[in-house]
Amino acid sequence: MVIVLFFAILLALCFVFVLLRYSIAYPEIIKGTSIVKYKLIDLGQHDLFKYSIESIILKKRRVFLKTPVSDIEWIYINTLDYKKLYPESPSKMKEKNYSIRFNFQTKRLVFGGYRSTKIISTEKINEKPEILKS
Repeated sequence: MVIVLFFAILLALCFVFVLLRYSIAYPEIIKGTSIVKYKLIDLGQHDLFKYSIESIILKKRRVFLKTPVSDIEWIYINTLDYKKLYPESPSKMKEKNYSIRFNFQTKRLVFGGYRSTKIISTEKINEKPEILKS
């Protein structure tokens, strides 16, 4: 019984640590503008734990920025915003010669990284999308 209680307390402490790690942010809002970089295979970004939390638990999607803003190379956004940035497959977008530019805002987390990002506006631009396979 004591062992079960110990593991329950340990699990609760881990949960609280993860919750604090990914929710405490500085009050400063970071705003930026970038074009979507379409990566077909998303491997090796050195944030497997955060990626697991964001994608599996919170159902967020990772989007890569063509032009990094304040050293941000990728952001996590909700599914509705993701559909705005991926209106159709990148190969169809390449055929139609357009890409998506977007404005966003986020906050820097105290323990490193960035909070989930809010997309403010999107715009179709007349430019071939950058599509990477790895």
